[in-house]
Amino acid sequence: MAVVSDAKAQNGSGRSTKERALDDLVMATNSSSIVSKRSVERIYYPNEPHFFRFFVKKFQRRAPLINRGYHVRLHIIDVAVRKFLERPSERTKVVVNLGCGSDVLPWQCITRYPTQCRGTKFVDIDFPNLIEKKRKIVQETPELSSLLTGLKADVTKHVLLQSDQYTQIGCDLRDLTSIEEALSSIVDTAHCEFIFVAEVSITYMETEAADSVIKWASTLGQAEFCLLEQILPDGKDHPFAKTMLSHFEKLKTPLKSVFVYPDLQSQQDRFTSRGWSQVDVSDLWQIWASDEWLSADKKKKLDSIEPFDEWEELALFASHYCVVTAKATSGDAQPAPVSSKIPGNLDIPELPSVTTCFREYPGTRGQRRFGAAMTLKNLLQEDFIANTFGLGTNSRLRSYDLYASGDPLQEIDAHHTGPSSRMCHTITDLGDHGNLLVGGRTSPSTALRDCWLFNKGITEWQRVGDLPVPLYRHGLTRLGHSNLALLVGGKIDSLLIFKGCLLYKPRLGWIECEIAGSEYTPVFGALCVSFPEVARINNDNGSLTNNGIQFHGLLLGGILQDGTIAHQILRWVLKVATNGKPSISFTPLSSSGPAGPLRDEASNFVNRFGASGFISPEGHLTIIGGIIANGILSQDRDIMIIGFSSQEYKILAACNLKIMPRPLLIGVSTDLTSDGQVVVMGGGATCFSMGTYWNLGCYSINALIHTATKSTGFDSEWKFIRIAEVAEELKSRQVSTPQCKDETAAKVDIPRLRIGTEAEFLDVLKVGKPVVIEGGELGGCTKVWSSNYLVEQFGSERKVVVHEASSSKMDFNSKNFAYITKPFGKVMQGIADGQNLYLRALSEDRPADQPANLNVDFPQLAGDFHLPDALAFVTKNTFSSVLRMTGPVNMWLHYDVMANVYCQIVGSKRLVLFPPSDVDHLSFAPGASSSSVDVFSELGSSSLAQTHPHEAILKPGDVLFIPPLWLHTATPLSNLGVAVNVFFRNLENGYSSGRDVYGNRDLAPYEKGRQDLARIANAFSKIPPAMRNFYIRRLADELAQKAAD
Repeated sequence: MAVVSDAKAQNGSGRSTKERALDDLVMATNSSSIVSKRSVERIYYPNEPHFFRFFVKKFQRRAPLINRGYHVRLHIIDVAVRKFLERPSERTKVVVNLGCGSDVLPWQCITRYPTQCRGTKFVDIDFPNLIEKKRKIVQETPELSSLLTGLKADVTKHVLLQSDQYTQIGCDLRDLTSIEEALSSIVDTAHCEFIFVAEVSITYMETEAADSVIKWASTLGQAEFCLLEQILPDGKDHPFAKTMLSHFEKLKTPLKSVFVYPDLQSQQDRFTSRGWSQVDVSDLWQIWASDEWLSADKKKKLDSIEPFDEWEELALFASHYCVVTAKATSGDAQPAPVSSKIPGNLDIPELPSVTTCFREYPGTRGQRRFGAAMTLKNLLQEDFIANTFGLGTNSRLRSYDLYASGDPLQEIDAHHTGPSSRMCHTITDLGDHGNLLVGGRTSPSTALRDCWLFNKGITEWQRVGDLPVPLYRHGLTRLGHSNLALLVGGKIDSLLIFKGCLLYKPRLGWIECEIAGSEYTPVFGALCVSFPEVARINNDNGSLTNNGIQFHGLLLGGILQDGTIAHQILRWVLKVATNGKPSISFTPLSSSGPAGPLRDEASNFVNRFGASGFISPEGHLTIIGGIIANGILSQDRDIMIIGFSSQEYKILAACNLKIMPRPLLIGVSTDLTSDGQVVVMGGGATCFSMGTYWNLGCYSINALIHTATKSTGFDSEWKFIRIAEVAEELKSRQVSTPQCKDETAAKVDIPRLRIGTEAEFLDVLKVGKPVVIEGGELGGCTKVWSSNYLVEQFGSERKVVVHEASSSKMDFNSKNFAYITKPFGKVMQGIADGQNLYLRALSEDRPADQPANLNVDFPQLAGDFHLPDALAFVTKNTFSSVLRMTGPVNMWLHYDVMANVYCQIVGSKRLVLFPPSDVDHLSFAPGASSSSVDVFSELGSSSLAQTHPHEAILKPGDVLFIPPLWLHTATPLSNLGVAVNVFFRNLENGYSSGRDVYGNRDLAPYEKGRQDLARIANAFSKIPPAMRNFYIRRLADELAQKAAD
């Protein structure tokens, strides 16, 4: 990890007590770093040997943002070293890790690239104290030492451990003479090819000493360098930079080189002036956007490893870290080429006459990110702005921050019943119709589909028709001045992007639009705006018709499926026909300038993710904040004015908010007032592992957008006034189409997939929704398991326990069946005769204690059945494998705590599944895992109208993945049904300990929670009933809120 301080001798010698103490603090940064790397190792590389675990006493799962950031860091180093190893050379290759800390790069490379590592020498260099600790762990850990041959310790003063593959040098990096002597003792440097890796290490050194390391490395002949360290791309006053610098100052390990080399150009100059003939420099965010280091397919798969939605914060982090890759060849004095990744200097006029007012928040009030703003009025028609919901300092919020202009004469009633807590939702002002709130999310994998209308007349929320799919990070805009709205894109869950467009019509709800052409690529987090004009629909020949109306607008940026920002600036035209489906078409727009780097730079500034924007009466777009693909938005580019024609766009001006404290335009809510002020509320970001930055107040920007009633000053500047809480949803306020007695649940067909690899199945597992896997190889069972074959294999007289039901609808709660023991031959004959029999195989030897195991209980069938290779995760984590045989009986509705795959072998079966959120609508008694609801009889009635059934028909060879807690029931479609049901553990912890024959014991926290509930109820036993009910209901509300959080 680390090295630092003065250019004196090595650790201890010649250094003061204070200097050695600072060295110790730098070494301590290694401890935090390797905990994060261990988290990445375990989560992102489950199928590789894990080496960081030997240096980390206790696993700590880091936040998704930190995991993703460290994964990118580790991957960059891995790719740089792999490319070096793969390059043909007659020289001995040497990989030198400068300030290595507890990094395990040698062992990772040896196991990942064994062929390329033959003959390669890995060298770790760091402070002697740290290397001694590392040596001890290596020597005492067989998993590390067994990969090394010829291992010996204390070879020289500085060579503390040496093997044929790996060497440890304990030496301060300032002592380059000793380092070169140590290197020369293990390799012939004149006949070697080196790569030096410095991952956030030499930046802790005094700049002169760090530069000496870089210059020295270039003198060793054939050499490469891979440097990864912090930069300040928009100066030390950028909110992320301030937070980062403050963090390291508090640790007393200040970053030193970052002030001398704050950007990509200075880092490039640093290397070219010190003997490196070829230099390429990028920031991590540019690397993320490129396929050179991380392919699009690999980026897509990352979301299946861990749900992720911290895109703005990942961009901020990655833009503040640079990667320099350099090469030096002896005798080569060629000047370095200019890196194309260094941003150019697009000339953009500054918007004149813009003034900004800042009003500081009282304490921590106003700290809210990823909310949405809406305008409210009191009885005197005075304006207020509510910054609604979003993420607070500790959790998602179910409240508003209220802002007022000046000192209103009258308060506003804002204590409403309404939506639940959420973030990444949208609110669109539809004029007199009200403010439309749409979707949002709790976690990245849990989107919301509910929609609400804030009625301005009665100042109340009313529930309107739900979205057809849950969505967050969607684009939504009012169409002109109508009460219609257009929705484009968005995220359905952590993996899926919504590919469609939806039109909102009052009383009718959401209508899917037909998308014409292929110019639009689905995205989420794009900016969608509408121009005010509305016109009649044009015929293909250009003539107008009376068949409907059309609107037009813009769609900019967003993020693609691979996690990179889209370069698509589109003009859309939406046709709303009087009869028939609405249709939308997209036309790409290009920059008005000549083709070349400056046009690309203009596109980079306009294509954003997480931005907000407004259309002015002149038809210009004001775009505010967000992130871009190439680099960071500097303060003088955060806000831009863009003009549009039918085929082109042009950046007209940029607005530099010359005010302190500088706002971070990430996660902010913005509102355009009637007098043309733009009000910026809330916002901030988690700055990786270095703290959270919150905007310190509200900003009012004047003269940014011209309106008919343009304000000329700040006589009535906007300020925070108070917080208003939102009460629990009142279901009677639902104003979507009233539920009639004939309304039924809308069934969803469970998707059918072909899965060829374990990674693809892990993606399915991460999504957590049922799928039918078809085309997998289950063995010979699908061909040979006839009734006669099974009897022949088992033996006709073998005794088995079966359910014998009194009707075709088994009910676990009423126990309308008996457990009886019968010869297997008679069971099969009974099923053939139409008897209501059901066999759920138990353990042959210990049915009361052991879960079923097909291979052990029925060895005669073991060779006939196996899971497909793609389901290797299931095989490795199997809890039980259950043989099921059914006659004409329905399985009761129930849920399983463990995930399972249901493999249909003989016959066909219809299964209906419900998501866990439907449990309240399906009559599950408290603590019960089974229900008496007859799904197949009631599915067509209104009694299940509030549920979300998912249906599948299984035929022989089909495998149904049933996620944990999905409620399900089954009915046979053939006389005989045979299946193998494999239950498996997919959680790292949480399962109940003790006996669990059926694998259906509820999770340990739930079992303990029920015990706690009994104690709580008992504590209120002596309280009067009315008071008891009051407090227990209050506790239930708190528990429900914590579940939502």
